Amino acid sequence: METNDNKASIACQSDIGKRRKNNEDAAFCGRSQYASLLLICDGIGGHRKGEVASSMIIDSIAIPFNSLHHRLSVFGGKHFARSHLKKVNHRIYKMSISSDEFKEMGSTAVGALVLKDTTYVFSVGDSRCYSYSPEKGLVHETVDQTYVQFLVDTGRITKSQSQNHPQKNLLLNAVGINQELSDVEEKLLDNNSYSTLLLCSDGLYNMVSDKDIEKVLQDKSLDTKGKAKKLIDLALEAGGNDNIAVSLLEK
Repeated sequence: METNDNKASIACQSDIGKRRKNNEDAAFCGRSQYASLLLICDGIGGHRKGEVASSMIIDSIAIPFNSLHHRLSVFGGKHFARSHLKKVNHRIYKMSISSDEFKEMGSTAVGALVLKDTTYVFSVGDSRCYSYSPEKGLVHETVDQTYVQFLVDTGRITKSQSQNHPQKNLLLNAVGINQELSDVEEKLLDNNSYSTLLLCSDGLYNMVSDKDIEKVLQDKSLDTKGKAKKLIDLALEAGGNDNIAVSLLEK
């Protein structure tokens, strides 16, 4: 049976961190002979409901992925991700307006669907996808859908000013906050353009510098699972101010 890059290895992990009472971050990584899938979701909404939303998104994409019985084209991969995102967006939105218990529930979502020659990356919110290669180093492949990123994009503040902006975590978009899901960020990567894919929540990249993330990805003494754990450990050592989630694929 043909495999999807049988040299690739995957690992994923999430951690509650040191300051939160519950873990609203969720991570998934899966492989089949047809494709590989990485997912990270970071829930929003009080009283543990962000945890509900992030888990719903993971299940709504991972379960049908695990049931795939054929190879996906790029068009098919896009349709697969978009359709399941839209369905779960509708379910979360209906729950969020059904009672005060689920009010304002939602979640970020970032995914990478690795197909035969192409990787389809999709994101909503501010969870990120990075690629790494020895030639290009660490590259941030997604665009944060945040107020601060909007200020950077419109030239109102610089990138360096955005690092400590008081509204740094203000999201402009998330799955489940509107009746219709719009503004899904999408990108296609050539599979030969990277050696590693890293998906993570802001609990990692707000606590660990790009330089230190890159050092971990370069560490040949660690396997993929060890690198995922090391990244989590670095975020905890830096204070662990938020939940942390990592999903990693290495060729």
